[in-house]
Amino acid sequence: MCNDRGVAGAGGSSTTFYLQKLLQPPGEPLHKHQLLHPTTITIFDQSDKIGGRCQVFFTTNPADPENSKPEQELAIEVGASIFVKVNHHLADSTEEFGLKVKKLDDELLAIWDGDKFLFTESSWKFWSILKGLARWGIAPIKLNRLLKTTLDNLLSFYTSPESYTSIHEFSTAHNIHTEASMLTNEYLESHGISKQYAQEVVEVATRVNYGSNLDDIHALGALVTMAANDAQQIEGGNFQIFEGMVAKSGAEVRLGTKIARVRRLEPRYEGEEPQFEESTNIHFDISLPPQPKVDYRTIHATFVRGHVNPSYFYAPTSPARSSTPSAKDFPTHILSTNSRAEFISLSIQARLSNGETITKIFSPEVLSKDLLDRLYSNRTWVKHKEWKAYPKLRPIPLVEKEDDAEPEVVVGEGESASSEQKQVVFERHARKQHEQDAQKKAVEAWGQVEVVPGVFYVKSFGPLISTMETETIAGKNIARLLRDQIVGYCPVEKIVKR
Repeated sequence: MCNDRGVAGAGGSSTTFYLQKLLQPPGEPLHKHQLLHPTTITIFDQSDKIGGRCQVFFTTNPADPENSKPEQELAIEVGASIFVKVNHHLADSTEEFGLKVKKLDDELLAIWDGDKFLFTESSWKFWSILKGLARWGIAPIKLNRLLKTTLDNLLSFYTSPESYTSIHEFSTAHNIHTEASMLTNEYLESHGISKQYAQEVVEVATRVNYGSNLDDIHALGALVTMAANDAQQIEGGNFQIFEGMVAKSGAEVRLGTKIARVRRLEPRYEGEEPQFEESTNIHFDISLPPQPKVDYRTIHATFVRGHVNPSYFYAPTSPARSSTPSAKDFPTHILSTNSRAEFISLSIQARLSNGETITKIFSPEVLSKDLLDRLYSNRTWVKHKEWKAYPKLRPIPLVEKEDDAEPEVVVGEGESASSEQKQVVFERHARKQHEQDAQKKAVEAWGQVEVVPGVFYVKSFGPLISTMETETIAGKNIARLLRDQIVGYCPVEKIVKR
């Protein structure tokens, strides 16, 4: 198994994990690897680690003699840093592998416009709700209704045994194709969500999660970013979920190995299923059909150990607060609007025993020394990572567009259409039918999972939603498709009602 980045990340790991489960004889312990149909699974990844975007680096929290605490190693998430309670694949795997969860629901956030805080959460949840209603009226309630409908549609995947061959098939089956086809600003306006709430809350979420403003991301992506209740992460790093999946699958793992050549083998007999040969000398020796172009968003993540300078946010002339707060009273997450802000977000990842914090800043460009000097009163170290973090979630052509009305051919009362007029009508009808057929074919083919017989693209669902959980959904879907090819279509799976 391979894709353009390797498959030891969420998508590939989950594909092997669920394929092993689907092929396992009922009642047999998973560790026996006794498959009804003997299958060899090999994972290739050019990275030397399992986890894909789930990466961490380690640092130390100094000893605290006064409280009898020894020096402690801390794992700091670089990317794909949280998941939520309704992410059932991740939550269930966490429990199955015995991983320890760190809940993040007590972390407070603030919204920053580059000059002042527009909104700051309170540790008293009810007070935060009242402040939100005072500022945005019933817009949060309206959005929550839209969000619930969308989430219910997405969650229907967990109780469905079906497999899907394309983004179009998956999104229409779960009724999320309309949201995926519209820009967020247009979608929110059409549902009566105020512009102020859209810009100050929804856009803040899309910026920190996908580096996108409302006019550059589809509504499905925006709604998913708003479903961040019950946020959590794995102590020691989220990558452990995917290490667990790979270990449970029994797959052979070849890290530090980039698939460079895939060649289709000639069939040994008529009707033989497609067979492929892989090698590590760069060449892709099979004919692939044109795939939808997917651009990736470049994000800069800057990690700083030191002391945040509260005066950057609470200047003496600021009307927001008469005095500068201490570092311990500082919001955990500061998210910026599309304004004069000099960064997308600043989040405290860890509070150390010596009073320092480790913060993560997302920005579209490298942070200048001048900005860091103003943001921090001192810095012990700075780490920087630039990467193509996620797809640009632009509207996907999943809904057929209505044709523009053409001028009618007018025939006077009592007159019959001339041969020229009949020809115009005929040509229009033929052209319209051809365009409709072509559009329908293009819509239905968008985001094919099996790009050629026997070759599956693990990242095919990426332009629809890009999260760890949805990669595991894509992985399970591919496992079902493979299962169907290996053992024949299996219409019934054990369905767990949630």
